[in-house]
Amino acid sequence: MTIKIKKRFIIAIPIFTLLMSLLPVYTLPAASASESNLYKSLAWLQKQTDPPSYPVQLSLAQNYSYDYTGHVAGTIDLPSLPNYMSEDVPLIRTNQNYSTGYRGKLSGVWTNVESPENYSVVVYDKTDIDYEIARVGLKKDGTWNTGKLRINGIPTIVLVDSENTIIAYADSNPKEQIINEYEVWIYSISDMPYLQAKVPIEMNGNFSTEALSNNRENGVFYGVNAGEKIARVVRVADEKVFGTTALPKYQLIRSYHVPMDDPDNTSGIDSRSWIYDDALAVMAFSMAGDYGRASGILSSLTQLQNPDGSLAFSYDIYSGPLDTTKRSGSIAWVGDAVIKYEETFGDASYRGLATRIADYLLTQQDPSTGSIKGGPDVGWYSTEHNIDAYFFFRNLGYLTGNENYMNTANEIQNALLNHHWNHGEQRFNQGIGDPAAALDTNSWGAIFLEAIGRYDLSETATAYIDQFEVNNASMSLSSDANSYNMSYQTSAPLFGYKPYGAGYPGAPDVVWTEGTWGVINLFMRQGKDVSHLVDSMFAMQNADPEGGLAYTNQGYAPLPYKLHVWPAVASTAWQYITLIDPRGIWDEDREIGTAGAADVPEEDDSEAATETSVEPPDDPTFYNSTDGR
Repeated sequence: MTIKIKKRFIIAIPIFTLLMSLLPVYTLPAASASESNLYKSLAWLQKQTDPPSYPVQLSLAQNYSYDYTGHVAGTIDLPSLPNYMSEDVPLIRTNQNYSTGYRGKLSGVWTNVESPENYSVVVYDKTDIDYEIARVGLKKDGTWNTGKLRINGIPTIVLVDSENTIIAYADSNPKEQIINEYEVWIYSISDMPYLQAKVPIEMNGNFSTEALSNNRENGVFYGVNAGEKIARVVRVADEKVFGTTALPKYQLIRSYHVPMDDPDNTSGIDSRSWIYDDALAVMAFSMAGDYGRASGILSSLTQLQNPDGSLAFSYDIYSGPLDTTKRSGSIAWVGDAVIKYEETFGDASYRGLATRIADYLLTQQDPSTGSIKGGPDVGWYSTEHNIDAYFFFRNLGYLTGNENYMNTANEIQNALLNHHWNHGEQRFNQGIGDPAAALDTNSWGAIFLEAIGRYDLSETATAYIDQFEVNNASMSLSSDANSYNMSYQTSAPLFGYKPYGAGYPGAPDVVWTEGTWGVINLFMRQGKDVSHLVDSMFAMQNADPEGGLAYTNQGYAPLPYKLHVWPAVASTAWQYITLIDPRGIWDEDREIGTAGAADVPEEDDSEAATETSVEPPDDPTFYNSTDGR
């Protein structure tokens, strides 16, 4: 059947047929044109703007202020805690309460201590600092006592092991049992989360930093530092988070849904947001008429933007900055998303975000080639990044009428044709001086070439994509650590494209869904039949009851190609955007130029090509792309 797809709209339209009511026209087979898959894509993306869902509920005992310092307590809903048991813990009791001014002997009892000869009771007296005023052994009859002492400050009595690690604090009513396998980790957040304490969970579900019976740090613990206080329930064996009191600070999209049982679902991955995914989400939400979510993401990115106009590669939805890595391609995508948002909703609130991005990217431009460098910490010039930057500067020029942006786009266009093009193989290199083969370089590259009117070069770049084709692949469950996936499977034979080719030894033959949708997008522009590809993508999407599209059909853990079968924003957003309108990303130039054959030299013997470092393969799991986009 023929689907007529509207290029953009502002109001969310409730029925699929209305979405398809206007030109341009693209052809999809009836079997592939699934209203359900389209809506599931959008619903899943919207769900990813919500906080992660954890099985365990917990709360703090009070609303601790930012400036509060001291002990923190709370409670856990024990019925929501999976598969726990109790364990006996070492403890010491005092025979009475000892306070400032006390003179005399201190005494008490101990229990649940194996090899008591390896443990001691230490008495600290805190005045200006903690002074050790006594250290005694454990008696075989289960008691301990000191000689006569004088307490001048605040006393703290602890049980320590042979390495002087505090095992338990003395208490007149200590807990003899705690829940094993799980702890509560207490953080104070200032510029970033700082772990303050790991505390046990009592058998009634209570927890407190005053009961550090499994404290693993030396020294007496008097409480948390200033900052926003949060608590997380963590399984000790693998550090998986099962619950948190934190509320998101930023309205960013979570890049992946990571199944709880996955070995790589460690602290923080499920709350991490890569800005490339945020940009794709803004574009998808704009095309869906979802003003609130699109605006919310851009508002948060505006808050996070650095003074120089740059953005970090990724952020945490709870705490914000995670590292200082900057990648030009991802930053350009954010700028382009701002333009898509403004053109869709007529809201110029975030134009400053885009113009500051432009200012930053200009600092990464090589004046000799016109190419944009991958980032301030690298020496490579990625073809993908420059395709991203070309469309951003071109579209910003269209939006603002500023000729300087159009001139920059022309400089990048010339750089791509003169310094990134591989004349011998008639395709794009991965970067200047780097002939390695990456799928997006030529699928996106062909879209770029057609946008500027170079259909002759697009034809050969498109043909080069064939080497990345993967046929009759499968998506099955695996408990193997190198290919873990115990959540998503389909019996359908799968067709698609892998991310890496020549120049990537040992690269896996996996169906990479984000990249495959990039190829589908290109082929739909070219009027090609994409039935088998779209059917495969829908089969993989249908493997997730929630409607997300997994990043690959099978896991592949050996470095540097660490890939996961996790539903991903990048894949799902590319699917939604392409089904609505392939040209929703990167339309043709409004005035197609006439870049001639002379713009593509026989050989690239420029100085920049010989001096630029070869771009390394980045981890697609954490970079959402083959080159750190």
